[in-house]
Amino acid sequence: MHTLNIFFQAKSVAIIGASSSSLKVGYQIFRNLDKNNSEPPFAKKLYPINPKISSLLGHPVFASIDDISDPIELVIIVTPAATVSEIVDQIINRNKMLKDSARVGGILIISAGFAETSPEGKSLQDAIVRKLREAGIRLLGPNSLGLLSSDNHLNATFAQKTIPAGNIALISQSGAMLTALFDVISSSQLGISFSVSLGNKADLSENDCLEYAANDPQTRVIALYLESFSDIPHFFELVSSISKKKPIIVLKGGTSQRGQAASASHTAALATNQILLAAAAKQMGFVLVSTIEELINTVFFLSRHQYLIRNAMIITNAGGPAVNTIDRLTEENVDLAIWSKFSLNELDRLIPHMPIHNPFDLLGDASPERYKFAVQVAQRDPEIDSILVIITPQAVTDIPAIVEQLILLKGKKPILVSLMGGDHLEKSRDKLRQSGFTCTDFPNDLVNILQFTRKVTDSHFTKKRFITSSVHNSQLVLKSSAPTLTNVFSLLEEHGLKVPKFEIITEDTFPDLQKMKFPVFAKTANLNIQHKKAVGALFGKVESVDEAEKAYKHLVQFGPEVLFQVEIDMDVELLIGIENDLQFGLYLSIGLGGSHSNILADRAYVFLPANKEELISAWEETKAAKILTKNHMSEQVIETMITLQKIVMKNPWIKSIEINPLAINSRGVWVADVKLTRHGALPSGGEK
Repeated sequence: MHTLNIFFQAKSVAIIGASSSSLKVGYQIFRNLDKNNSEPPFAKKLYPINPKISSLLGHPVFASIDDISDPIELVIIVTPAATVSEIVDQIINRNKMLKDSARVGGILIISAGFAETSPEGKSLQDAIVRKLREAGIRLLGPNSLGLLSSDNHLNATFAQKTIPAGNIALISQSGAMLTALFDVISSSQLGISFSVSLGNKADLSENDCLEYAANDPQTRVIALYLESFSDIPHFFELVSSISKKKPIIVLKGGTSQRGQAASASHTAALATNQILLAAAAKQMGFVLVSTIEELINTVFFLSRHQYLIRNAMIITNAGGPAVNTIDRLTEENVDLAIWSKFSLNELDRLIPHMPIHNPFDLLGDASPERYKFAVQVAQRDPEIDSILVIITPQAVTDIPAIVEQLILLKGKKPILVSLMGGDHLEKSRDKLRQSGFTCTDFPNDLVNILQFTRKVTDSHFTKKRFITSSVHNSQLVLKSSAPTLTNVFSLLEEHGLKVPKFEIITEDTFPDLQKMKFPVFAKTANLNIQHKKAVGALFGKVESVDEAEKAYKHLVQFGPEVLFQVEIDMDVELLIGIENDLQFGLYLSIGLGGSHSNILADRAYVFLPANKEELISAWEETKAAKILTKNHMSEQVIETMITLQKIVMKNPWIKSIEINPLAINSRGVWVADVKLTRHGALPSGGEK
């Protein structure tokens, strides 16, 4: 049984902190539970607990959970934070006295005042989690709005409106976000399959909810609002698999510095790198939106349409807005549909003497019948995936009649409508929405929806499924001693990468400077030194023994080993690196490097393990790829990416490795400089 079923399928529920005051959360939750309670097999026994009242909505009220001899599967706590630990102790002690079938399996803590408020609150939360884990009891919250399951006739939230059943799964770290979404969904004739308010995510997380959603037959589309991630590599693995069957739309809160501060005080959230998250969305197949409106519009559209969209046909009575929409569709990589030959003949017959293109401009005097014929033909055209109708209120435009025609033409193929104009058109917009259409004031909002649904379409045709690698495991295999630059160069050369000739000079080999061939390039061999040039750990070109001795005496302060390396010509300098990030796991970055690193923003990212197609896709996003296409060196760069991935996967003691620059010249690809850190590495001052 999935963990969430402990909550969703509970047949007996105790509400500690149930209240007779309609203004209190304890009353709202109990009312929703009671209101949604039904006949078998969904009937639940409800046990309100409050020592100050004797009955509530026709149910007897108990003074304490110890006064209930019947089995209780789920406990909901709605009392001040300071009382929760003692209540948890009561529940654990009660479980010890009962058989497994009568024990509490899950606790939902609605109460706030824990990790989101202060260090003391976090300590209190951590202590409660430890107790529950030892007792084998699962926890949702604290600081939660609650949860609901339409399939199980359960509403354990304090939302005030009735929430209709449907096919949208809502998973949110913010309870307030859920209440807003509930309200919009209810007014849009849509519904929810299940919803979970994660709160502080002390135990159950978004990953538990995704696992449940993957196998829930009622869920068609999954929407998440998150301010932090519990386990990003596992999240990636899940969404990579699930997005093949069900679209996943993610709104990430706390992307700005101020937003991060606000989310930390709201749900004890940790900051997430938005650039890496955007790269992951493209690779793993989930859709990342940036506003609440985008989340709502995209989720609502996908809940109504399983149709995969690659292109759009614009039908309009307004040339200017249509041209602007074409520009926006092109910017967002949404293809423009092309009329089939059969459709061209039909349109020429039904609407003669009118140029037929995309956009199809029906002109300012477009009648309802003209819209009807155009949309009807587009609906039947197998070459058209979606229809974007733009209507402006011109002098002879009969908007109510056009709206009626569109409603009659509703079918499998999505029709998105932009009804441009003021508030006086809102009644017509609402009528379209109530009939299941996506309708907005301006066409740019429709373009955003098509952009996001196009990403969903792309994820359905992504061949590769992301699998978490063992390198994400915290029990890493460490080297018994710190690797040296010589070790690293040898490791790279063993795997076929080319390193310019070099010598490592130490105190013992200092006399070898007399035999060295010049010119060479001198820098520290300390792998832990970052930004060598900035800290003076890069000496530069050396053309004589005297200069070499001077370079050695300067560089030895950064570590006992000094690198003297043959200079090579560099037509293009790249940066290629792999990082095993504590939050994101393993990813590769690629782009222009060397002197360009801090001047030109050129980075693409791919999460590992990645197949060759994914590595190529990341490489082709860079400015560097466009430069190297001219001299046919891209294939060698891609092979270097594959090799570096192989090296790190085989050597999980490597925390990060960066080749910068990876030098490109007519003789091939060269490792001109490398930085490496290992798990447990010493500070940048060097090995002691």
